[in-house]
Amino acid sequence: MIDYQNIKKICRQDSIIAQSVVDDFLIHYAAKQNNQEREANQKLAKYKHITGKQDPGWVKFLETQYVAHRIFRKDGLIKKYLNHSALKNLTLKERNYLERESTIPWRFSFSTVTANPEHDFYEMEDIFSEEAFLLYSPGITNILKAGKRLLWFNLIGFNGYCWQSFGPINGYKSFESDDIFFYATELAPSIEDEDDVIKDIDNDPIPYMMLLSGSEYPLAFHKDEQFVFNQGDYEADSFALKKSRKHFVMESVGNVHCYGLKEWNGFPHFAQIYHDEDTQTVLLTSMTDKGFSKLVATLNSEGLDLSEYPSIRLNPTMLTTAGEILKKQIELNEYEKLFTKKSTPIEQKRLDKINNLIELMLPEINAGKHPDLQALAKKTGIELRTIKDIAARLTDTKNRNTKT
Repeated sequence: MIDYQNIKKICRQDSIIAQSVVDDFLIHYAAKQNNQEREANQKLAKYKHITGKQDPGWVKFLETQYVAHRIFRKDGLIKKYLNHSALKNLTLKERNYLERESTIPWRFSFSTVTANPEHDFYEMEDIFSEEAFLLYSPGITNILKAGKRLLWFNLIGFNGYCWQSFGPINGYKSFESDDIFFYATELAPSIEDEDDVIKDIDNDPIPYMMLLSGSEYPLAFHKDEQFVFNQGDYEADSFALKKSRKHFVMESVGNVHCYGLKEWNGFPHFAQIYHDEDTQTVLLTSMTDKGFSKLVATLNSEGLDLSEYPSIRLNPTMLTTAGEILKKQIELNEYEKLFTKKSTPIEQKRLDKINNLIELMLPEINAGKHPDLQALAKKTGIELRTIKDIAARLTDTKNRNTKT
């Protein structure tokens, strides 16, 4: 039986030592000896458009976390520092702490909570290595008071009994493992598998730290259907599309054909196939998991043998966040724009009004307040009935994602 109370005492003692020897000494020592502070600042400067919107104190914590990782990661600076004369003034406890931490590298981990066996203790699973580990983190406990999180990003170190987090903790409301993998491939297109992602994070964690900018975005739903981009790439010669046309509504632009799955090609699923005769490629797309599964099942019923798993599964919030961080327009489906009907000036004006309304309402709803709908109707020029419906949907989405 695990003695959590004893482990908690050890964790608290280690936190006190870490404050003294890491925060108050080693971070400054590394800045002086190896220009680690300057290196962190140079890397963070690339993301000024993100950090400039954050609290300056938080950005300083990110810098400290980066330097701590450089000290204690695999083949980190701690191996070199243990022999420096400056460390001779440390107490025996502090010296023993550093000796121990030098044997098991600190690392950043994207992980999910699988259990909460004791207050402030969490059983975690790393989404890329699939390693299970016990984490002591009062920080996670505090964050969870504000609502559920799907995924966590921590810098963790081992104390002999369990892992502990060091520095800022990122908890994401709507990011899942596929979202992080997609983001990693946008950062480094050469990434092919989970091991590549782990190496990329260890090499430079700062781009991954920037995901904090999207941590509060909630999942998007229509009733019980989660909006999520599903996309599968297949070779055209594996398709008998003509044979399957009884299931689809077809539209063509030149040599590109769009097959909309009957009864599933509209809101909210948008289950469609794009066939490019020139490149001999086929793309299956849907805005819901159920829609993608229905597409695959329909084609497989015609004798095909397609995988039920998409090559890309991406929450819209990650598409938005990745675009903001990397300062680029990310295009998932190059064919979609061929079949997108342009809005009339009147339709576009109304769409702009609704977007403005949502921007005005969301901060209050996320803060648990009730927006003044009458005032919003007067300010935006949108009818009250529509505003009530949008407010109800936004509130429902918020409530759905704050349940623990």
